[in-house]
Amino acid sequence: MASEGGATIACMWEVKVVCSSCEEESEVLVEDLDDCDREACPCGYSYVVLSVSEFEPVEARTAKVIELPRRRRLDRAA
Repeated sequence: MASEGGATIACMWEVKVVCSSCEEESEVLVEDLDDCDREACPCGYSYVVLSVSEFEPVEARTAKVIELPRRRRLDRAA
């Protein structure tokens, strides 16, 4: 008779995506990387995955939310 295991935490992925048309960038958390293929930008075009990293939630007793400035896009050299 096998015993029931305790609760497990599902693996999460932090995925940085960009729209293939309007270049809108987003970061999303997903349990399955295939979920990224099912999503579409509000403009109607699909996303392109730029990066994937493992995500592990961390509990903090106190925290302060700060907003980091967005990086400027580098212009391509002529």
